[in-house]
Amino acid sequence: MLSGQLGAAGTPQVILNITKHLHDKIDVEVAYLGGKNELVPGFEQHDINVHRLGDNPLSVKSVISLRQHLQKHNYDLVHTHMVTGGAIGRVVSKFTQIPVISTVHTSYDNRPVTAKVPDLLTSPFAAANVCVSDSVKQSLPTVYKRGAQTEVVHNCIDVEQARQTGAVTWDDLEWTTDIDREEQLIVNVARYDPKKRREDLIKALPDVLEVCPRTKLVLTGEGPRKEVIQDLAEDHNVADNVAFVGFVENPQSIYHHADIVALPSVSEGFSISMLEAMAHGKPIVATDIPPFREALGDNHAYVEPQSPMELGEQLRQVLSDDRKAKRLGNRAYKRVCENFSGEAAAKEYEKIYRSVLRDTQE
Repeated sequence: MLSGQLGAAGTPQVILNITKHLHDKIDVEVAYLGGKNELVPGFEQHDINVHRLGDNPLSVKSVISLRQHLQKHNYDLVHTHMVTGGAIGRVVSKFTQIPVISTVHTSYDNRPVTAKVPDLLTSPFAAANVCVSDSVKQSLPTVYKRGAQTEVVHNCIDVEQARQTGAVTWDDLEWTTDIDREEQLIVNVARYDPKKRREDLIKALPDVLEVCPRTKLVLTGEGPRKEVIQDLAEDHNVADNVAFVGFVENPQSIYHHADIVALPSVSEGFSISMLEAMAHGKPIVATDIPPFREALGDNHAYVEPQSPMELGEQLRQVLSDDRKAKRLGNRAYKRVCENFSGEAAAKEYEKIYRSVLRDTQE
């Protein structure tokens, strides 16, 4: 397994969930090109060897170290993740004649040119592409898929670990300091990224407060757009009803204490935040985009993207109907357990590994 970095969230978490379920059947080692490393202890806890190849994912040292590492070890396959891991891993593996499987985590249309170009140029070197959702697969250019099998294996989550990690008492959490425990919490755990459409939550909040006045919107993260959202909250007279909690070391605790999880994105690959909300059995109000439909199913009620009025209406309905909220949360929990566990993803990847090995040995 080769990743650009091994930070605490997103793609590295998926890699951990896959590898720990593969480890009993396949000899798996993990390498990363540099950068963040918060998740390394998680791999080591499961007796998975981790190799740091450099200090910076884009450094020449990391590339040289990767080539030396692959030449030294007798690997049958290299499985790459993230743009840097994919682009660099495919090229170096090509020279060392090791088949490569690349997981594609984000929709191609939403990537910056600096990510699209190296990814596209190196894509022919992959023996197989694995997309984390059907919508990601559909977004890939034809040339990307030419000459390589392309499959879909959804992102996964360790459901019980997420629930256990989040079950922290309210008074023991720093992010709860300025929030009244009696308030109903709408939460959005994400970055300040335009595609997350946090402005729609701010615009929807006045309508929600008319029916449910003791409501607080909780927004995590830092970034240059944070001030834009804060100013928007002031403009809509809801600043007192929004908690900008910044970086939260244990985001699972936010899901644990939430009343609703709101996901108004206009685009996603296959949202880890969605899976985490489902793992905690929380009712979810989400926009009608293909990755969310893949996660929650066709019988869920969705809102149109960039429609604050419709978003506010759905939030009001769930906040004011405890039975509906519980029904939605139970359905989401059942679905994530059945469809998006690490064990399920590992089984699919094992099939792909064996298929690629058969093809390359013929």
